[in-house]
Parts: sequence; C-alpha cells; structure tokens
Amino acid sequence: MYHSVGGSTEEVGADIYSVSVDEFKKQMEFVAKLGTVSIQGLAPRCARGESLEVNRGGFRTAPVITFDDGLLNDYKVAFPILKDLGLKAYFFILVSKIDTNGYMDWEQIRQLRDAGMVIGSHGMTHRILTELDDKELDYELSESKKLLEKNLGQPIDYLSIARGFHNKKIIDKVREIGYRAVFTSNPSDNDGFKFGRIPVRGNWSLEYFIRVLNNGLSFRDKTEELIKKSSKRILGAGYYDKIRTKILKK
Repeated sequence: MYHSVGGSTEEVGADIYSVSVDEFKKQMEFVAKLGTVSIQGLAPRCARGESLEVNRGGFRTAPVITFDDGLLNDYKVAFPILKDLGLKAYFFILVSKIDTNGYMDWEQIRQLRDAGMVIGSHGMTHRILTELDDKELDYELSESKKLLEKNLGQPIDYLSIARGFHNKKIIDKVREIGYRAVFTSNPSDNDGFKFGRIPVRGNWSLEYFIRVLNNGLSFRDKTEELIKKSSKRILGAGYYDKIRTKILKK
C-alpha cells in the first residue's frame, strides 16, 4: 500500500510513508518481473481457503499495488512509471479532496480509469469510521461511492478504509452499500471480502521491500504492528489517534 510517491501531504505522520521516486521505480521494476494480480482473481480463492501458488519469481502469488488518498504526485509521478512498466494498480480516492491543492482532479482520475487502473473509494473526509454515527457513516461510505460513479460513469466496487479503523458493523455496512471488497491495514485480512495490506515506508531499501514480498515484515516491524494494534484496541480509535498525532508532532 502506497500513500505518496515523491511528495507528502499535510497529514501528521505522512512523511513516514512517502517513498522517493527512485525507490518507487526500483520497486516497480522488480514487481514488473512478477506481474500483478487483481482482487477479482484472488477473492474467490481466498474465500474458499485455497492456498496461493508460487509464481515464477518464487513468491506466493503476485502483489496487488494500491494507492490511498488520490494525491496529485501519485498521478504525476507514480502513474507514468506504472504505465511504462505495464503495471495496473488500485487508486482509492478521498472524494472531498478532489480538485483541491495537492490532490487529483476529475480529469486526471478519468485518465487513470482509461489506462486500466482500478478506481475505488477512500471515503469522503478521511474520518475514523468507528467514531461515526449511522448517518455520518452512510455519508462517508455511500455518498463517496455515488459521486465517483456519477463522475466516472462506472461502478465503484472497492473501498479502502481510511486510517484503518474498522469493526464488524463497518464491514457489514460496506457490504450493505454494495462494495465487492474492502481493503484494510491489517495484513492478515484475506477472507475473500476483506483484503489486508502492508504500508510501504519511505525508509525501506529495495532489499527489504523484496524481503517483505517474500516473507512479510521483519520480526521488529511485526512487533511494532502488534503493539500498535493492541494500543488501538485498549485505548479506542479516537484516543489512540489523538495520542499518535501529539507524538508525531513533536
């Protein structure tokens, strides 16, 4: 999962996930040797509990490339690299930010669509879904889908959950609204409807990137993710996010 390539946003902590242009290109050149896979192909097999075959590079299935937020540098920098290498990716658009400073406009999103990229929703305003009432939740998930479908003239089948916080109620609502799959920040999600991802960090070397594709995160990074997950559960989404924001601002 990528957020920013060759830039960043005003969001606190975003720099951690900003990948340089050179590193992104190296990563995609490696991925191009493996090929990419679509969720349409993976979903039925995951739902049936089938194991995924090892591909020609010795890796268990090919990666799925995703981008969250709809940042302008993902269009200007990442998109041309993907096209040059013949790669497809999922772009999850934060709808309220379309055509604002630092984000894509509608025409740019249509160009992604026309090039074979998959466009999905990242909600309306990037709020923590588990903190919302029913009306607010419907606005984030349903209105964003409707606006994307109206302006792109195609179904929007996929959602990426903003900031990663979700529970059974959220997943049930996503199904009810009509999404075919949801992308989360929990790498262990792979039940045929929920698909977990690993955020690519800006300080990763190409060697570590390849290691993650093959074996997953290092023990140290897995431990960090486990601590983070436990903290979210104990503190609650809203309080955890406030503490994280204060720490990252220092």
